[in-house]
Amino acid sequence: AVCNNNRNTYMDTKEANFFMGPTLYDSNPANLNLVNRAGKECARNEPCYFLHSDMLHESPACIGIAHDPELRTGYGTVYWAFDTSGDLKTGQLVRFDFRQPHGPGSMDHSTAAVRRFPEMKLNKGDLNTVHAGMVVHPTNRILYVVSPEEGIIWAVGADTGKYSRTARDEYPIYSNKLPSFEYSIYECVQRRVFADKLESPTGLSLSNDGTKLFVAESGTSKIKIFEVESGALLNEMATGYENIRGMAISPITNKIHFVDAERNVLVAVEPSGACSEENEAGLTSRVSKSFLDEQENAREVLEGLNGEGYFALDKDYECVVNPNIPNSTLFEQVHTTSGYASNDTNVQADAGMDANAALLANRTDCGATSDLNFDALLLGGFYCHECLPVNNGSSCDVGGRCTNLQWDGFVCDNEYRVSINENNNDDASSDIAVKDSFGEIVKDDKIMVEQGVTYRFTVDSTDKAVTIFEDAGLTV
Repeated sequence: AVCNNNRNTYMDTKEANFFMGPTLYDSNPANLNLVNRAGKECARNEPCYFLHSDMLHESPACIGIAHDPELRTGYGTVYWAFDTSGDLKTGQLVRFDFRQPHGPGSMDHSTAAVRRFPEMKLNKGDLNTVHAGMVVHPTNRILYVVSPEEGIIWAVGADTGKYSRTARDEYPIYSNKLPSFEYSIYECVQRRVFADKLESPTGLSLSNDGTKLFVAESGTSKIKIFEVESGALLNEMATGYENIRGMAISPITNKIHFVDAERNVLVAVEPSGACSEENEAGLTSRVSKSFLDEQENAREVLEGLNGEGYFALDKDYECVVNPNIPNSTLFEQVHTTSGYASNDTNVQADAGMDANAALLANRTDCGATSDLNFDALLLGGFYCHECLPVNNGSSCDVGGRCTNLQWDGFVCDNEYRVSINENNNDDASSDIAVKDSFGEIVKDDKIMVEQGVTYRFTVDSTDKAVTIFEDAGLTV
């Protein structure tokens, strides 16, 4: 899944409606994930598009996301996000469970679960481009998340917290109105400061054995290495770059990879040789055996009295959830009569697609303050429409005009496909067929071209050359 830091203004052509959040993709090639502009299977030598498998809409200002490798859900599509909606500086933790992804071509969001953790106050500061790293430990079930402005790394119990109340009143923008869609506020989550006094921490990554947490420090461009068990700083490494951000460790090569925002590069770090004795000594565990023994004794006593899972060092045993809905909100619902907030089946029926949405084709009220929500156009199956920004929403080459194919895609009038009958003849001119973007054969293989327009010719051949001539016989 990717995290979208976007208030959904359609490139500043509409008022922000804040209807944005994480987008889920499926890389399995058997699931019709790659399609061409017409929504069909992508062929060789043509532009391809990656279809999303699902999307949820409760974190329009997300600056960090991490997959949760939990084993409890049926589809394994749980993600944590750092949402800074509101003042775009401070934010909170949000857990997204797509549950059963709707798959390409569907708009059903009725089975997802979204939980907000307002107690987890995070701060990104004034920088608009800051990245907030997050990572979930697969065995100790701790979510590590940075708060960049404060220079803190939080350790959060990924399986802790209690249901407090519905989130629908305080946060009135959500993906589905059916009761099967869970949108809740959770409180009493277990949390503690894992590390502090860092200079703008950004990327986080766990070592492949899960014993160390690597932290990219943007303020110093150093990579710091902490022991997971003790929280002790074991070592640090200067990168020589100026503004490092996101970071990951390859599960195959064990190399560290990070990005540098100043140079706009992806960097791989690999060992130059065996570690020195001094460095090896620096990586020695700081865990106290006597402390672990006392901790285990306390666990046995308290859980013997209160049940398994009762004991935790960072648990607030006096915490009580607040079921009352406060008189406050982080969001302002701009559009309440269109898009997902609408009962108009011309936008989206219960089945996800309604032929009456064709009525949207004639809408011309494209202004920034009009009541036409551009989300409604997309949900109605319009990927090319005169109200959509940048070439009517399409990605036609320069000068091309698009035609919408409702719920499938679009075609461009400056694109042609040249088919050649593959044979052993040197002269294959009689075996050439030119088709327009609708698949219709061009009569006499002649095309009227316009100045200032870029034309795309896709040739279905592995070794035959195709030449374009003017009427006068000159080679174009």
